[in-house]
Amino acid sequence: MGAEDDLNSAIAHVVLCCVCGPCIGHMHGKSFSGPGFHTNLFIHGVIGFLHYQGGKFGDFSAAYKISLAASRYLPIPCLMADLNRSNEVLSCVHVISGLVPFALALSGSDNPHLGNMMIACNIIALAYHAYEKNKEWAWYTAGAATVAYFAAPQMGTMGPKVMYPLCLAVMEYCGHRVYHSNVTIVEPRK
Repeated sequence: MGAEDDLNSAIAHVVLCCVCGPCIGHMHGKSFSGPGFHTNLFIHGVIGFLHYQGGKFGDFSAAYKISLAASRYLPIPCLMADLNRSNEVLSCVHVISGLVPFALALSGSDNPHLGNMMIACNIIALAYHAYEKNKEWAWYTAGAATVAYFAAPQMGTMGPKVMYPLCLAVMEYCGHRVYHSNVTIVEPRK
């Protein structure tokens, strides 16, 4: 890794922290989104910043590997669990769909295909929620999640190191606004 790549990666993780910070300040009550979505991405940003400092703060590679898995498998399922809070079974299914691939990654037997399938199912569920409830920010969050989880890792060496945290920041920004948006369709006057 070059010094310029590390600097760009550290800055991208700081941007992620800056977007997540205000969202953490607005957390309330019992929710999965608080720790699973906002705090998880904030911690990933902090650890990513420390990891890409070229060893100035010590070796954070093991912690970064854990936070990377958490940032990949937990945010969207936790968001979906909160959006489906009225249906306890569906809420639990969403949480479990994130915890299973995360637990596999922690145990050292990561299954990327299973993880990608769980991510895709949760993104599709988020898009359906956006359609059903007319929530425009849910559409934006689903799009940002698709780019973050499926396009950014394919963007060469800069994708996982720089584009992934920046796309997570966009996803965080949109995801925080899901709760505050509804599309009002106005019929034209006749």
